[in-house]
Amino acid sequence: MLKKQKISLFFLMLVIFFFATSDIFPKKTCVLALVGEGKIGFIDQGGDFKIKEKFDEARAFREGFSAVSSDGKWGFINEDGKYVIEPAFDYVNSFSNGMAGVQMKDKWGYIDRNGKVIIEPKFDEIRAFSNGVARVRLSKKWGYIDKKGTTLIEPKFTSVDDFSDDGIARVKVNKRWGYINKSGRYIIEPKYRSAGEFIEGLARVNVSKKRWGFINRSGKLVIPAIYGYVFDFSEGLARVRSNGRTGFIDKNGKYVITPQFGEAFDFIEGVSMVRNGGKWGYVDKKGNFVIPPKYDWAWNFSEGLAAVSISGKWGFIDKTGKYIVEPKFHATNDFSQGFAAVEVGGKWGFIKKDGTFAIKPKFDTVLAFEDCLYTEPDADDNVADPADAQDEGL
Repeated sequence: MLKKQKISLFFLMLVIFFFATSDIFPKKTCVLALVGEGKIGFIDQGGDFKIKEKFDEARAFREGFSAVSSDGKWGFINEDGKYVIEPAFDYVNSFSNGMAGVQMKDKWGYIDRNGKVIIEPKFDEIRAFSNGVARVRLSKKWGYIDKKGTTLIEPKFTSVDDFSDDGIARVKVNKRWGYINKSGRYIIEPKYRSAGEFIEGLARVNVSKKRWGFINRSGKLVIPAIYGYVFDFSEGLARVRSNGRTGFIDKNGKYVITPQFGEAFDFIEGVSMVRNGGKWGYVDKKGNFVIPPKYDWAWNFSEGLAAVSISGKWGFIDKTGKYIVEPKFHATNDFSQGFAAVEVGGKWGFIKKDGTFAIKPKFDTVLAFEDCLYTEPDADDNVADPADAQDEGL
């Protein structure tokens, strides 16, 4: 009898686990878009205001909160539009890793999700927490702190980057870039004129004027510095420029597509947007045109569709080049959450993937529909990041 009860209890636990982790009971979702006609608010995908237009400025939701401004002060609201942190700050950054940067009297510190000041405002400039560590600047030097405000690495660099998931950050000192670990020790000495993050295992480096190559995490130059300029790897290929033309190499440094395009963008969803003869088209990873160059301008594919422009009008094509939405808009944004923002007559609305209006154009300002629980930090929260400054031809 006892054995039978144990078996029944075991199966009951399995059933509870199944229902808790299945999609039978819908999980909490929150998809909103920032819109404005003077004041800023948020609408749902039916076009109804979930949060009324009452803010002077606002940002997309991050970690369940949106940074908003009223009467010159910034605070945070939840998805219902209620203040969870009252507007009391001169400026703020969005939440990341459960913390948000706040500015008070020209100095920056950090608050938690309850609005409690965890790290007193004493820094001249800060960045969002990433992997539990934040970049901070005192005077003209950058260093790193933890979530208690303890200094992990003293401010001594002229520029720094976030630590990657495997604990590597690029730093600049004496006009040269290198890489450190979380103890602040150099794993690759600062010797490069310019350098990128490690993307897909490799980082681009500039060893001398117009000589770029790639190193691995050991600092070994695995792709020779023979290119006029290079870009980060994306989907296994990297753009390189040589004699004013752009091509693509693989991780062995072998040309997969020889430099032949006036301009090109990274591979996204298996295709690259390239300019040839003054027009834009799309190539596959062998360099074959899958969509001929015939557009005045174009964007990368997003959710299977790409925005393209002909004669000043924008529409959307699929990966065969077929128009899914004919060119008729003055401007567009990419598709996000199944909707794309479009401009008609100076006003913005949203269309669905069949080109029909989900929300008629009536707004002066829009941002794409996003998940309110989205957790990645917003790159637009901060001023231009010195660690991202890369100049072609260095």
